[in-house]
Amino acid sequence: MRVRLLSILVLLLGLSSLGASCGQTGLAIMPGVLNNPANRALRREIFGFAVGELCKEMQARSIPLKLHDADPNIGRFFPIGCNVQQMPSENLFVQFIGHGYAWTNVTGRMGFEASAAVEYKQDFLMDGSTMYVYFRQAHTETSRFEVKMVERTQAGAIGGVASLLGTNLQGITQQLGDRILQHQLARGFTVVRQSDGEVSFALGVLEKGAQPDAPFAKGDSDWPLLANERTELHHEQRDFAGPFLLEDEDDALWLTAHLEGAPGVDVLVVPKAVGDTWIKDYETNPQAGPPPSPPLAQIPLQATGAMGPPKPFRSPLRLPLGSYYLVFDNTASAGPTVPQPATLDDRAALVSYGVQLGDAP
Repeated sequence: MRVRLLSILVLLLGLSSLGASCGQTGLAIMPGVLNNPANRALRREIFGFAVGELCKEMQARSIPLKLHDADPNIGRFFPIGCNVQQMPSENLFVQFIGHGYAWTNVTGRMGFEASAAVEYKQDFLMDGSTMYVYFRQAHTETSRFEVKMVERTQAGAIGGVASLLGTNLQGITQQLGDRILQHQLARGFTVVRQSDGEVSFALGVLEKGAQPDAPFAKGDSDWPLLANERTELHHEQRDFAGPFLLEDEDDALWLTAHLEGAPGVDVLVVPKAVGDTWIKDYETNPQAGPPPSPPLAQIPLQATGAMGPPKPFRSPLRLPLGSYYLVFDNTASAGPTVPQPATLDDRAALVSYGVQLGDAP
């Protein structure tokens, strides 16, 4: 099985080349030397590859959005343009642009375009044979958040909140958008690389010895985790996870998922080209429409009954070589499951899911 580490912004891909000399486990015997701030030359050499790899990895995957660290995902950002430069201070200056969607209880779903220019301080620490790589926000030069669509445009809820804040619809959506952009995209990130090569990603600064919040434990499996997240799907909402790349005929995507809060949702598998078109419609149309072409797979995901311990769904997805989105859908316009809204309760579904790249059955 060819393993390609697909985690968002996996900047340590190039560190595997260190294995020819000492390897990451070898580095663990001298963490004091590497962690010593005086050893800046050695430490900066290890980061040299980031200038060439950051944008490639940033644009390979989408970035989940949330308002607080412990919250489930409320949307997603899709980078489509990126430029990175190493500054005289040895910090990285990153410019990126993209589009996405986010859900709030005031606006419903918002579709947006966003860009930012951020200066990151780069640093790393060794904890045994685990490497923690930090990209801490030093300064945000500029940021732009342009709302393209708001699902709820009636004067009711939005009008009341906007009046209370002394602003209008454009003002309230801009405030929410800026909060999402500043809190989630421009606050830095941490990459954790284990000695076996597995890489995990966390937005913000993850202290040495900690691990990113994730719903599932990897256990004894040596298959790489491509995603390990929780997403909240309100009535007539969906989330596009991925894209995930299959480039070896002996591989499959293994999906583990657990549903709470609603009787059922659907998991739809679509090729990247179909998903990209569908995402643009979802970001610009208040009505969640059907897919542009039939999904390659439709998996009804049912909530676990009240009796007994939760039993997550787990199944391999054997697909042709290519790139795919897994779409978690709580709408009536796609998939066999039709959500039934209740008065004063939109039956939000909480989906915990993990995606692994593993051997095909």
